Amino acid sequence: MRSNKVDLSKITMRLHDHRAKLVPSLLMRKNYLTTTFLAQIQAEKDAINSRIDRLQPGLKKVYFKHRLERLDARAQRKPTGL
Repeated sequence: MRSNKVDLSKITMRLHDHRAKLVPSLLMRKNYLTTTFLAQIQAEKDAINSRIDRLQPGLKKVYFKHRLERLDARAQRKPTGL
């Protein structure tokens, strides 16, 4: 019976130490995913803006402006799964 308690405490301590090592890498990954998500949205916004500038006024320009507004709204939200 004593052996089981010792083994359990060793496993618990090992898991606790392992978790302490993982936390910084998880935070770094979350920051990486957030910055790449925002960079991707910014690149798409820049591409849309450049296309809008080249278009004649009309339906296409309105469509791209609406798409740009949707991207702005998407950028305000946090990425899912983080």
